[in-house]
Amino acid sequence: MWMEERNGRYRFVEQYIDPYTEKRKRVSVTLNSKSNQAKKQAKTLLDQKIRAKIDSGITDDLITGVTMQTLIEEWLAVYKKQVKNATYVPTVSIMNKVLNEIDPDTLVSKVTPAFLTKLLESFLYDDRQDLSNKYVRIIKAKLSVLFHYAVSQKYISSNPVDTIKVNWKRSNKTTKIKDKFLEDNELHQLLDYAYAKNFRYATLIEWLYLTGMRIGEALALDWSDVTSTDGAYTVKVTGTLEYKNIAISEQYKSDQTKTAAGMREITLPSAGVTIYEKLKALNYDNGDFIFQTSTGSVIQPSSFNSFLRTAKNALEIDKPLSSHIFRHTHISKLAELGVPLYVIQNRVGHESSKITQTIYLHVTEQAKKQLTSKLDEL
Repeated sequence: MWMEERNGRYRFVEQYIDPYTEKRKRVSVTLNSKSNQAKKQAKTLLDQKIRAKIDSGITDDLITGVTMQTLIEEWLAVYKKQVKNATYVPTVSIMNKVLNEIDPDTLVSKVTPAFLTKLLESFLYDDRQDLSNKYVRIIKAKLSVLFHYAVSQKYISSNPVDTIKVNWKRSNKTTKIKDKFLEDNELHQLLDYAYAKNFRYATLIEWLYLTGMRIGEALALDWSDVTSTDGAYTVKVTGTLEYKNIAISEQYKSDQTKTAAGMREITLPSAGVTIYEKLKALNYDNGDFIFQTSTGSVIQPSSFNSFLRTAKNALEIDKPLSSHIFRHTHISKLAELGVPLYVIQNRVGHESSKITQTIYLHVTEQAKKQLTSKLDEL
């Protein structure tokens, strides 16, 4: 250990051999005194610093020269092995957006919180982008995972995303909870329209409403997933359709659902049994999937949602209309019927869900108000 005097203070320095790199390293501590007692204190503090660095595996050597292009490609190769295809494909799209907005040769070591804040705000406010707060938050979350990987690989010492402060858009319109699901009259209006226009899409709409399934879960169903015991029909939900960036002829059912809670059995109501029997008579010889097009290929979510957008405009339904609204409509109807929340969550494959709870509370509150009104008529 040696001492250096600087501006009336005393810097004590010690060397040690880093066992991970076999290089000579230094640690230091600065005190206000150079007394024997101060020297003993410095020795103790330096020993503690050395031990902490060795025990934690921390080294001062970072790998330099890594570009954002290299980092993203390297991380995506690892990430692909960790997540489902349905998660991986959108992540690739996000990373392509990032690379389109920055110089791919930007050094990872030079990326700062300010740099990333500017990037994210360009996604929000640039006329070419104008992305939603929700989507940019997803981009931010993916970047955090990316730079966490960079830290683990010793490309940087800390995650720059951790200290980002984004100037988020002010919301001009608050989404009302009632816009998350269809009222009875809206559902019946839509079903009448669908059955008049496209029988296969109509049966899918009604099935989603009757079961509360996610679109991918329903489209992945094959004939063996529906079973009957003593006249009672159940549906086994054991996977989801893998379709993103996959040719239609090569699309397949995954070996698990979106979440662990999604692996479940659903009791099928009589109207659902009727749909199953009709589709079996129509499609059974064409292929394994229950929900098929007239050519025998599985129905595509994009085509189905396009049909729903056309229906929304034709029927002047003033709320967002996509495949997911039928899942929420199923939840609202069960809540209206007085089914307990935990039973509903089990049926739709949610361990916990803010939107499920919000819809449930909204519907039950409306029911209480109606009851109060009826009581006043007694």
